[in-house]
Amino acid sequence: MAGQDETVIPAGTPFRTVRGGRQGRLEEVLGAGGQGAVYAVDIEGVRFAMKWYHPAYASIDVILRDRLSRAIERGPPNDSFLWPIDLVQIAGSPSFGYVMRLRDPEYAGMRALISRPPNRIDPPLAVRATLCLHIAQSFLELHSSGFCYQDINFGNIFFHPQTGDILICDNDNVDIDGSEASVFGTRKFMAPEVVRREAMPSTKTDLFSMAVLFFYVLLGWHPLDGRREAAIDVLDASAETSLYGKSPLFLFDPTDLSNGPVAGMHEPIVARWIALPAPVQALFVRSFTIGLRQPWDRVLETEWRAAFAALAAATYACPDCGFEHTAILNATLYCASCATPMPTPPLLAVGRGVLSLSPGRQIPVYYLRADRPMDFRTIAATVEVHPMRPDVWGLRNHMAETWRVQLPDSSAVAVPTGRTVRILHGTTIDFGGVHGSFVLDGQALVRA
Repeated sequence: MAGQDETVIPAGTPFRTVRGGRQGRLEEVLGAGGQGAVYAVDIEGVRFAMKWYHPAYASIDVILRDRLSRAIERGPPNDSFLWPIDLVQIAGSPSFGYVMRLRDPEYAGMRALISRPPNRIDPPLAVRATLCLHIAQSFLELHSSGFCYQDINFGNIFFHPQTGDILICDNDNVDIDGSEASVFGTRKFMAPEVVRREAMPSTKTDLFSMAVLFFYVLLGWHPLDGRREAAIDVLDASAETSLYGKSPLFLFDPTDLSNGPVAGMHEPIVARWIALPAPVQALFVRSFTIGLRQPWDRVLETEWRAAFAALAAATYACPDCGFEHTAILNATLYCASCATPMPTPPLLAVGRGVLSLSPGRQIPVYYLRADRPMDFRTIAATVEVHPMRPDVWGLRNHMAETWRVQLPDSSAVAVPTGRTVRILHGTTIDFGGVHGSFVLDGQALVRA
């Protein structure tokens, strides 16, 4: 390896896994950065990804090998993490690397959410909320095992544009909470105390970084970029340290408007903010007011998870301009973007929130079974249109349990798996411990 460009290792180069002693060969380069490069590799007929460190970086991060070894021994918190599987060595090289699962090409980088067209990916609000929910759940499981991530940002999470499923990479940053940190993070995602170098990354700073990420996903903007950021000519390191460390102030701070939205610049962000339900707004306000100063009072993963589950269920679009909203019961709604009165979609009111219904909408079992607290992948019901009458919609049962249905005329029917119940105002359903009712009166929505 002497004299070879350390950023590229030739295809076909053999390597060996340290623990398993398996033989592999490098294939193509998938990406490269300051730490090293990622390759597609073949290990005894199975394809993986391998991150190989530049020798200079490996010599600087003296605890890297130990950190990776702990992660390999511990195993991934859940399947969303592209977790280190084994260390690898190349004969004659002073460096090392590790292998992990190969990322599914259907997953996109988070930066695509804020990229300029035509590179931007603009998934529906329900997918964005589901994406945030999966992030909250994954980091809850990581933190519950005693680890912190240290560098949550756009560059290390990928998402599926249709489902909101996520994959988390760069897990070589992960270490035991409270141990010596290997990185400070990415400045725009760092907690203020880390920007000021008054603290090192921890689970508490992870919570702040996660809240910034959520704000980006839902509103396409940084939560601390308001009037102050707009007045800066050059956003250099000094300006960022002031905005995000020394004098941070929330764009929608309810008591201090000095960093508020700028007319002619922030209207799209304001509209998205107005369209968010009050519980989600409240969590953001807490994150970027009290949470700026008191790390111990930051919003927990479980709080985000519940709010995003409710948000994902209740989204629907303005029929005039397509701007998306969320709904609760008992009032009239006007579009936050075009101010047009909004017709109300059919709703299913259940114990875990209000679900807006539309043809093809799939309802995860989470909403209809109390004993499935985080199952968003198993589909319990689907909204379908009658093949001969497009004005008649039904809810098809995909659950093993038979639904007990009371119709508006008080008659009772059973709806076994595979069968459909018509969506009629006043119909109530016992899904098996969770009860719901259809609301179609045309007067039942208000922006939360």
